[in-house]
Amino acid sequence: MQQATQTLELHPMKKIEIIVKGDQAQFVRDLMERTGISGYTMIRDVAGMGHHGFHEGRLLFNDTSSLVVYVAVAPEDTIGRILKGLRPMFEKHPGVMFVSDVAVSRLEYFQPVTA
Repeated sequence: MQQATQTLELHPMKKIEIIVKGDQAQFVRDLMERTGISGYTMIRDVAGMGHHGFHEGRLLFNDTSSLVVYVAVAPEDTIGRILKGLRPMFEKHPGVMFVSDVAVSRLEYFQPVTA
């Protein structure tokens, strides 16, 4: 049996993870779409421990008080536009974000969407 000699090509990107209360989720979604992000993952009803203590997942049936996590991967300049747009929100509302270096194999999946 012949062994495959092809190697997987990886491309550097940035990953942003944004954790906000549900009442700010639409703002984050709109911001990501305005900046041309090609896609994102949204996880609702997140629980965890943070600066303000433990935060439960879904409380009763209220989407606005639960935590939401957005995860997106994009070129650095696209992530920079998201960071710039988040600044005013984080000055008035609780939440955190993380930006890290990642590598992707399917570069075309992560190119900015242009209108």
